[in-house]
Amino acid sequence: MYAPTENEYALKVFRKKADIEQFETELKNCKLLCNSENPDFIRYISSSEDDGISTVKYIVFEFAEKRSLDNFISQEIPLGEKNAKFMSYKIVEMAGRLHKLCFSHRDLNVHNIFLNQNYDLKIGSFGSAKYFLNQNGKSVLLFGRVGTPYYMAPEMNKKLYDGKKVDIFSLGVLILNLNTGKQIFEVYKEKVFKLIKKKEYEKFWNLIEKGNQDLKLTPEFKDLIISMLDYNPNNRPDISDVLNHPYFEDIRSFTFDEI
Repeated sequence: MYAPTENEYALKVFRKKADIEQFETELKNCKLLCNSENPDFIRYISSSEDDGISTVKYIVFEFAEKRSLDNFISQEIPLGEKNAKFMSYKIVEMAGRLHKLCFSHRDLNVHNIFLNQNYDLKIGSFGSAKYFLNQNGKSVLLFGRVGTPYYMAPEMNKKLYDGKKVDIFSLGVLILNLNTGKQIFEVYKEKVFKLIKKKEYEKFWNLIEKGNQDLKLTPEFKDLIISMLDYNPNNRPDISDVLNHPYFEDIRSFTFDEI
């Protein structure tokens, strides 16, 4: 979409009647989160509520020139270990800032992480995001099976869950995909969930490394991923624990400049 000023923007259209509730939720979240105070999130520009004419519901966002992370990974030069680690760290940092604002994203995946022309990472798609404090300022459990299959934590099939912990699980899947180049949970479906639930981690890693002799996953990486994907949400680390994990110890010694 091009505005009269010749700036390029992204347009998200909600065409079906069933999408109206999603439109209202995402618009509300974007107005709260996607502004100049939060540069890590795709910036909200305007919506159909502003023109007073359109019968179609839409939201206008800043345009991510390099598109979403899944497109970038599939069409550009391979990331390499260092850049995959750098991007993983930055994505966790951004999720941490969202948690500090007392929101759980609940749909963190490679489709909802975007890159602009400078390769700056940004989180988008806040239609499933949820504020997790009550009127007394206390953290509460969330409900609702939302998000993208194979990134969803297993406890989301139950009635109540910790919004921050489901984000940690999704981040674990995302980081695993980034560093292996495979959509592990999508390819192997319920098999990986069963291995994680039974704590059969050797079989889990054998499945991932099968047929890829060039894939070199360090013990530190494996330890981080297993902790984030723990079937029991109470055993998963917090964002700060992830950022301080030994796997990211050398993160500040390089920049995203190898692509």
